[in-house]
Amino acid sequence: MRSRTDVRVAAATLVFCAAAYALTYRFDKVPEALMSGLGAEFFPRLILAAMAIFAVLIALGVGNAPLAPPPRIPRMVWITAAAMLLFMALVEVIGMWPASLLFLVGLRRLWGERSFIKLSVSALGLLGALRP
Repeated sequence: MRSRTDVRVAAATLVFCAAAYALTYRFDKVPEALMSGLGAEFFPRLILAAMAIFAVLIALGVGNAPLAPPPRIPRMVWITAAAMLLFMALVEVIGMWPASLLFLVGLRRLWGERSFIKLSVSALGLLGALRP
């Protein structure tokens, strides 16, 4: 038995797939002499086709056992997502490494770590290990 939520999710997925598929026609054409394989547009189209097929199966209720409604998403998940969006904006303004340091310290503080020294040392250590 399919639910309205399944149908809505399937419809939204199909709309996304159609829009993304249309965008693959804007990819630059690779000259035949340089092309090996199937071309840049083939893999995204293959993934989008698989997503569309699965969306249709969901809409038809194939393979869906009735489930209880999922629990509400915790507030901290939304706050963390907002912090990630802020991080992406900060990268544009102050650069990757300073934004990464602020993000690591701020997010871990948000998640409950209170020792500023631990936060700073671990964030600097991680960035030091990652920086080329």
